[in-house]
Amino acid sequence: MSSTDLSADLVSALELALNAARTAPPYESDEVDGRRLRAERGRSAVLSAALDLVNSGNPAPTIAEIAESSGVSERTIFRYFPDRDALFSALVFEVIPRIAQYLSFERPNGTLADRVERLVTQRCDFVRVAGPFARSVETLSPHSSVAALMLQLRRTRLRDQIIVWLGPELAADDSGHIAVLDALLSRSVIEHLVADLGRDGAIRSLGDSIIRIVS
Repeated sequence: MSSTDLSADLVSALELALNAARTAPPYESDEVDGRRLRAERGRSAVLSAALDLVNSGNPAPTIAEIAESSGVSERTIFRYFPDRDALFSALVFEVIPRIAQYLSFERPNGTLADRVERLVTQRCDFVRVAGPFARSVETLSPHSSVAALMLQLRRTRLRDQIIVWLGPELAADDSGHIAVLDALLSRSVIEHLVADLGRDGAIRSLGDSIIRIVS
């Protein structure tokens, strides 16, 4: 699969996840034989173990670590996933539905203060839920085309979200202010502020700063 195809697949997966709340998935009857069921369970166990390791603070778990955590042998893991990039790609598509709500372009109604509070709160929730996986993506991006594409998608969506949500007050071509806001709402800054000020203090501090910038 080319990087263009993969990028399109990532965007498609995100859009499907964003629409999931509006459309109920069709029910499909499928008789699964024992061998296929075992394979699906084993594959699921591998992905679950990999994500648990990432969430516990290991941004780039090895196949050996995943095998030990999942109870699935390394040889079997490589039957499911031919290489680490294939495994990480599957993990990305597993995670996208869990984080899609934080990447929405649907701007809430309300005053600037209301929208800023919603935006900052949502970003703090995003970092809380997806922070470890975001660090994994950042760590692996120099060596993984999948991680690099996911990082690009995340950065683009979050930057464009700022423009959409603060559009009435912020010109799309105001690159200086947009860059500053993007930095203020980055994972690393939010994690630092939450550690120093607590979640509520971080939300207030970021909200006040953003309002001063765009007013």
